[in-house]
Formats: sequence, C-alpha cells, structure tokens
Amino acid sequence: MKMNKTILGYVPEESPLYRIHPFVRVFFLLVVSLFPMLINAPEWNLAIIVLAIFLLKYSRVNLSTLKIYVPVSLSMGFLILLSHTVLGGIHPEFYVSFKLFGFPFYYERIVAAVDVYTRVLPMIFLTVLFLSTSRERDMLVAMRWAHVPFVVTYLVAMALRSVGMVIEDFSIVRQAEKARGFDPQGKSIAYKLRQFVMYIIPLFALALRRSDEFANAIVARGYSFTGLREVKRPDYILTQYRFRVRDGLLVAIISLSLVGVLIIRFGLGGLTLEGSLTLQWLELWLKGGAA
Repeated sequence: MKMNKTILGYVPEESPLYRIHPFVRVFFLLVVSLFPMLINAPEWNLAIIVLAIFLLKYSRVNLSTLKIYVPVSLSMGFLILLSHTVLGGIHPEFYVSFKLFGFPFYYERIVAAVDVYTRVLPMIFLTVLFLSTSRERDMLVAMRWAHVPFVVTYLVAMALRSVGMVIEDFSIVRQAEKARGFDPQGKSIAYKLRQFVMYIIPLFALALRRSDEFANAIVARGYSFTGLREVKRPDYILTQYRFRVRDGLLVAIISLSLVGVLIIRFGLGGLTLEGSLTLQWLELWLKGGAA
C-alpha cells in the first residue's frame, strides 16, 4: 500500500478509516487514551495494544514504517525500569528478587515499573494509530465540526505547521553535519545523546526565526485575532464531510465503553493490578510463589 507523507507522519493513500468522520477518529483517540490511566490490569492494557495493531492492519498502514517507533518504546521501557529499580533507592522493607552488579532488584519496584510501562505503551500505540491514519486536515475538521472557537482551531493549525517546520529544520541540520563528514554509524548511544542535545541550539535559533517569519506573514495578510467575532466564518471544508448514522453509533459505542470502564473500575472494583493475571505471574516468577 502506498503511503503519503504528511506533517503528522505517514498515512495510507486509501484506507477504510477515511470513510469515518474525522471527529469520530479524534474522539476515539481522546477517549481510549484515558483507558490506560483508568485500568491497572496490565493484560487489559496489552489488549488495547492488540486492538491498535489490528486497526493499523485494517487501515492498510504499511507496518514497516512503524519501526521508527520501536527504539522509543524500548528506551522508554528501559528508563522506566532503571528509574524504579537501580535509581529507586534502598528499601529494606521490600522483597529482593535478585541482585545485579550489586544493585538489589525489589519485587515491588519491578511490579510498579511494569504497571507504569503497560500504561504508557498503549498510549504510544494509540498515538501511532492516530498519526498513521489521520491527516492534519482531519484534526482541523474535527475541531470545526465540534464548534471549537476559530481562534483555537487557528492556533492548532499553526502548531501543526510548526511541527513540519521543526522536522524540516532538523533534517537540514542533519544534512549539514553529514556534508561536513559526520557519520553517526557505529557511535555509542551516549555519544548520540550528546550529539542530539547539541541539535537543540540551532533548532531553537531556527524556531525563533521561523516564528518571526510566520508572524510577519500573518500581519502582512491583515489577520487579527481580535475582530468581528459575531460574524459567522464560512466552513467550506465541512461540506466535504458528512456525519452519518454509523458515525453517531460509533460515538455512542465509544462513550458507553468509557462509562463501562468507569463503572467496572470504581463501582465494582475491577481492572485492578491486585487481581490481575500479570501480578500472579510476576509473583510466581520473581518470588517463587512466596507470600
């Protein structure tokens, strides 16, 4: 499937999800992204990841383009585990599962790291799903359909445009370094991190220059945030998208799913870490079934 480059990422040229109204897709992202914060059971958060992968496949997204997110996911998991174990301090009251290079790895801290990571990972997959199936225009259409104030929509549009500018500037800096003989291949991770920090200075200077150019362009076109607010602005782009019955049904299903999760979590006391299968497996593996 051919993928098109947008400001947000790579999206398929044709996808079944394009038949769904943009507001439904944005609403799905906002609501389902709340689930990992409400659900403590890791297996249910992993089920959200499976759902996201299924939707990516159904949307005809070329999964090979997602490999750029693998280092981010793995490094984030490593940092979470490191901060909860090695950098978590000494806790005599905790159960020591094992020691590595003299550092005690506590069972309670490992469980906490798994809990945090299995909450963050679904958010990453859902964000990747949204960026891989939505164009920047879809987000603006969703906001305009929801009658978000025009000023807010305009600010979001400028922010999205700025993201594209930053990515372009970053590419320019990288190409300039390569033209001067810099080759990151074979370098250590620590060296690459130091080099990445050095990018911040030229990128910040370029961002200031871009912002000034952007502001001058707005002023040159006579735009002002304070104007005739009572005048209804034309929304031609909304005429290209129809909110159908199936879109309303999807919004209702997503809303009911959120209500159901809230009832199960806070009303019935379910979806907790204490009653999860993952905790039982970790206890058997790290404590040998010891109480």
